[in-house]
Amino acid sequence: MLKINWVSFIFIACGAIINSMANADQSIRPNELIGVWTTSDNGINHEMEPDMIMKNCAGFKFIIHADLRVEAITLGSSGSYMFWAVADTPCLFKNETLACKMNVYTSKRIISENKPVAWSLSKIRNDVYDSKTLLGSNASDTMYRCPETIQETSLIKARNKT
Repeated sequence: MLKINWVSFIFIACGAIINSMANADQSIRPNELIGVWTTSDNGINHEMEPDMIMKNCAGFKFIIHADLRVEAITLGSSGSYMFWAVADTPCLFKNETLACKMNVYTSKRIISENKPVAWSLSKIRNDVYDSKTLLGSNASDTMYRCPETIQETSLIKARNKT
């Protein structure tokens, strides 16, 4: 009986140590966020299939640049953007929170300027993060990495040329 309790204790202690190490590894480094992302539909979803991720990447892109400027692009069926939100200056990333002031455009006009936005992020696994909007709607969803590069996706240079 004592032997079984000792073995149980060892398994519990090892499990606690491994769990704490896994949780410590879940902290987010800003360089992990650089790239093109999309989000889940209708809230948190940690099990999106690759074909659904690709479908969502075709309609909505969330771009985080190396200098932590952020863009969010909603594309129409023609492939051109319907809405574009962009932070003209780098966002702040602290305590798992990304905070920016963004300008929001349609293809025809400016909707808002310097609108404060913030997201609380938590790492689920590599290239999968939960995101909660901290200002406004309190929407929660899951971010998945898209295969496109920032250079082929970003509207910053294209918009500045017009």
